[in-house]
Amino acid sequence: MRDDNDDELGEHAHEEILQALVRHLLTSDELDQLCDDADLPQLTDADGQPVHITSARTYRDAGVLTLDRGVWLELSDGSVFGLTVQISRRPTTEVTLRRR
Repeated sequence: MRDDNDDELGEHAHEEILQALVRHLLTSDELDQLCDDADLPQLTDADGQPVHITSARTYRDAGVLTLDRGVWLELSDGSVFGLTVQISRRPTTEVTLRRR
């Protein structure tokens, strides 16, 4: 049984959902709060100020001719990180996507 969301998200629904989830998670709360919640030290710049995410952009290709998706994070200290969502195995049974 297929859901209309399958067609909306396309053939790579798992990758797109995980990509959107990572982007939302990292931009919905302050980075210092996420570090506190994970019991990790806060990132600080050279002046001791907390580093925060200034931009998070999704991408469809990791730059290595794959179909991997990911998120580019630009931080306030000028650094940029790319997080790649890589699927090594697709579901073998039919999957239904639904919103809560």
